[in-house]
Amino acid sequence: SSHGSSRSGPGSLGVRIDSESRFVGAPLTMDVRQTEAINGTRMSWNIWPSTRLDATRIVVPLGCLYTPLKATENLQLLEYNPVICRGRDCGAVLNPCCFVDYHSKSWTCPFCLQRNAFPPHYAEHISEVNLPAELLHMCSTIEYIIPQAVANPPVFLLVLDIAVIEEELDQAKDSLQQSLAMMPQNALVGFITFGAMVYVHELASSTLPKAYAFRGSREKEYSCQQVAYQLGFGKNQAAGANPQAAGRFLMPVSECEFTLNSLLDDLARDAWPLGGHDRRPFRCTGCALSVAIGLIEATCPQSSARVTLIVGGACNVGPGMVVGEELKETIRSHLDLQ
Repeated sequence: SSHGSSRSGPGSLGVRIDSESRFVGAPLTMDVRQTEAINGTRMSWNIWPSTRLDATRIVVPLGCLYTPLKATENLQLLEYNPVICRGRDCGAVLNPCCFVDYHSKSWTCPFCLQRNAFPPHYAEHISEVNLPAELLHMCSTIEYIIPQAVANPPVFLLVLDIAVIEEELDQAKDSLQQSLAMMPQNALVGFITFGAMVYVHELASSTLPKAYAFRGSREKEYSCQQVAYQLGFGKNQAAGANPQAAGRFLMPVSECEFTLNSLLDDLARDAWPLGGHDRRPFRCTGCALSVAIGLIEATCPQSSARVTLIVGGACNVGPGMVVGEELKETIRSHLDLQ
């Protein structure tokens, strides 16, 4: 069987239903670290803005750092399919933040407000005192064991910053080789390096190393179609329609481990010339991530994939640039940290 996870983030309001099935909001208080330990989530703000005006006044944008496979204690396992919202382009899963009407045996999605009827085996037994695990606040994170589902092998795409000093690059290469040795033999792995340019390395060729270069100073991110076309998947071709071409960049560990280890051994620091000692090396982190996401979308649209970014400095070229090339332009000072 394969495993699929349904993670529900912490909400600022809970839902209580009285005898007349009216929805009453009750504030839920929970320690931030406790929420992170249970759900693997860390929000940039602990209070959600209640009005549009409050949302425009926040300095740091709303965001969430989420760890999908975080090891949690007392994780609830459910050996059946999740109940999914029928709303168009929604796909949310039944969770403790949903509005439940016990009289009509239905639930309302908190994201799209679509009203959904419970399946018959839910509607037959559900009540205020008999709730399924999906609606318990203590089970805000659960894991589904999908019956009779075929799981595709996991995909690991390694994205390495080569605009670092030699000592850091050697340590990063050693760590990647250790990680490669611990990966499942059937797992698909790919390799991307970046500095001033982004290089997608072809792992199918063991005699002559080959890499495809993407311009790092591009103002916009690369789309899935642009990445697929430049890598030779075919013009106007649907994503994932050419597995043979995609197999040159994502290969099983058992078939490309020697090639990737040899590539890491010979990998050198980015050779792009610097403007002087008072300038930062070019680092197009945002462009590299857009190429990585485009490669995943074009080759493995229905698989579990993980992009691992190993970066040694701030992005100063292309999308995501947070600082300029000159060292005299600082990202932040001690006063900003205070």
